[in-house]
Amino acid sequence: MSNDLKKVISDWQKVRFDEIATVVTDRIDKPIESGLKDYIGLEHLDTECIRIKRFGSTEDVDATKFLCKKGDIIFGKRNSYLRKVAVSDREAVVSAHSMVLRPTGDKIYPDFLPCFMQSSIFWKTAHSISEGSMSPTIKWKTLAAQEFWLPSIEEQKKISELLWSIEDNIQKTEKLIETTEILKQGLLNKLLTRGIGHTRFKDTELGSIPEGWEVVKLGDITEMFQYGLSLPLKEEGEYPILKMDNLVNGLVNINGLKYVDLDEGTFERFRLKKGDILFNRTNSYEHVGRTSIFTLDENYVFASYLIRLIIREKFADPYFITQYLIHYNYDIKKIATKSIQQANINAKNLSNYKIRLPILSEQREIVSILKNIEQRLQNQKEHVDKLASLKRKLTNDFLSGNLKAEGDLENQKVRVF
Repeated sequence: MSNDLKKVISDWQKVRFDEIATVVTDRIDKPIESGLKDYIGLEHLDTECIRIKRFGSTEDVDATKFLCKKGDIIFGKRNSYLRKVAVSDREAVVSAHSMVLRPTGDKIYPDFLPCFMQSSIFWKTAHSISEGSMSPTIKWKTLAAQEFWLPSIEEQKKISELLWSIEDNIQKTEKLIETTEILKQGLLNKLLTRGIGHTRFKDTELGSIPEGWEVVKLGDITEMFQYGLSLPLKEEGEYPILKMDNLVNGLVNINGLKYVDLDEGTFERFRLKKGDILFNRTNSYEHVGRTSIFTLDENYVFASYLIRLIIREKFADPYFITQYLIHYNYDIKKIATKSIQQANINAKNLSNYKIRLPILSEQREIVSILKNIEQRLQNQKEHVDKLASLKRKLTNDFLSGNLKAEGDLENQKVRVF
């Protein structure tokens, strides 16, 4: 915000930060004896998220910390480029790498302060006053002296009401996503064991399954298990190569791509085709067995810690097999070979892994049901992204003077998904 903003907006005022916020330094020397169970560290604050979605336990911390009350603002004073600031919804123990702040004085509307602290204007100042090279940190004395232009209390109130209404809708949609995920998992469990409309079942080594289903090895329905390329990866190159961190939620995520240069013959041997399944064979025990289906049109190859499964589509639907492997990942881990900090599932063991297999037509019915749920989830997640983007834009527009509460608020439409 320029220093002559007051000339443009007459009812704004310049304030020092310590005129609108006070730092809380109530110390807790022994968190485990505090009578509080929840701990908030920097790792529990998400970038540009005003709510705290997860907490640690005071049983796991022993150094001196701070106390926060419900409604206090937790500001990540270390590595401010991460933009971590959130409002606590409970009394808790807080990391000493954070500041606990409370609105103060008659120049700030309390609900407006955390909204203001999410603005680019605030973060630009925060970055500029961070000290240190390895882990830049902000001192309260320095932050307290910073000056900012703020709208009138009346306008702050109107702006914060709009921004918090958007945040409420984000929270409601995220809860809807959680409900849909639970529904999906329950439905998956039923579909992968009971199928659709069956009344007659038979006992097998994997338990009771519908008559007409079979227990088969993955190798029986897979044309090929293929290890990926073991080559140096580059920031630029001829072909993008997928790695284990590109397997996200059953699909391929192309963020953070690396590249390789290949001759035509090698490219053709490792070129991915739609319907190929990628299986993470080596990783931490937590992540080994991560599985995604390739659905992209462009040319990609895959790296050495992945196994490609080419499914015999006259026996099985690749999407069905992908969802099966994801759902039973906990069971697949049992065939992993463990070493220090890593686990491995080789192609031979994966080939011998047994699954319950419906007839192909029923697999496709199940796939149709699951894709409908996936589309619903995708729509809900996109709605959250749009709301977050809208909130971010409005915050910066209001605080830069590009929008005013009078007149402009009425044009902002916010709906629940």
